[in-house]
Amino acid sequence: MEQTLDLASPAFLADVHGSLDRLRSQHFFARAANGDGVFFNQADAAWVMRCVDFRFTFVEIDDQTSPYLAKAIQHELLNMHGEEHSRMRRLVSAGLRDRVEDELKDRIHAIADELIDALPNSGVVDLCRDFAEPLPGRVLGPMYGIPYDEAVDFNAWIRTGGRKLDALQSGEPIGEIEDANRKMHDYLRELLAERRTSLGTDIFSELIQAEVDGDRLTEEELVYLATELASAGVDTTRDQLPLILLSLLTHPEQYDRLAKDPSLALAAVDEGMRYAPLPWVLPHTAVNDVHYKGVDFVEGDTVLILVPATNRDPNVMDEPHRFDIDRPRARNFSFGQGAHACPAAQLARIEMAIAVERLVTRTSLQLAEEPALTTSGKGRIPTSLLAHITKH
Repeated sequence: MEQTLDLASPAFLADVHGSLDRLRSQHFFARAANGDGVFFNQADAAWVMRCVDFRFTFVEIDDQTSPYLAKAIQHELLNMHGEEHSRMRRLVSAGLRDRVEDELKDRIHAIADELIDALPNSGVVDLCRDFAEPLPGRVLGPMYGIPYDEAVDFNAWIRTGGRKLDALQSGEPIGEIEDANRKMHDYLRELLAERRTSLGTDIFSELIQAEVDGDRLTEEELVYLATELASAGVDTTRDQLPLILLSLLTHPEQYDRLAKDPSLALAAVDEGMRYAPLPWVLPHTAVNDVHYKGVDFVEGDTVLILVPATNRDPNVMDEPHRFDIDRPRARNFSFGQGAHACPAAQLARIEMAIAVERLVTRTSLQLAEEPALTTSGKGRIPTSLLAHITKH
């Protein structure tokens, strides 16, 4: 018998994993309050993500709401499907080479240290405002080879322009969001013209040069793709890093383990993303009628992969509710999976791992109070994270 799950109800939000465990024990599948299908288990989630009869649909905007954004979203890698998507993935993979990540590691290290230098030697700090918020914006400059003052503007446009999903859910005017996206696209077109004659070692330069069997990205594809990568890299890190830090601070034994062995920083990031993931849902839309395990989906139906559930699937891991940075790296869906896995996932993992390593190496932190959380289209995100700090 199908179960019903209201993802926005206070009862669910007060006991997310208890609610999911009860549902999982009764059925592999549920219906959201609006009728969307919901999957909890990794095997079912993986089937949806591999199935040619479903396509990923994170944000959809119609021509009447915003003709400009409707066109832009059609060019985003996340919303592409089939051969068009495969072609773009090949070209992105050719551009995001290990050399780019290696070039950025030292700069990320220096930026993290600069932010820690600015923190007081002791007292209470807000790790959201003073560290996780500014870090990805500062990394944006070396990522795209642009001056810091221009990166500040670009970062502000990303913050505003990335609110498309929240705006659609709340009904707030989308004009400001459209304006921010226009500014990003216009800036990147100017940067593209400059890079044509002056290539660097940044991500944008690498994407310009990317070629697979004679195929290259067009100007429009470069502009929209660079916008998407910048937005994903900045917003994901800005929102996910506080959740990882919160997981460590609420598990002092794990924090101490990491402090004694900072080489576990990347493992701590992976476990943090499994344990406290963003986004919460990965929506997919049926492009054909399809039957699965006794459930019929018709063209246009939406199914939600519920990431907090799949990341704690007891069918594939022991003690899924335990936060353990020594856990062998467990498969999780925080960066998606398969064809729609985030193309910049490795860079985001590296950035967050360097940030965590520098914090535990140079400071001692203890949670000062329960964090303030806000619920958005991506999940529950700390708006502040107060911690007692002592610098070493």
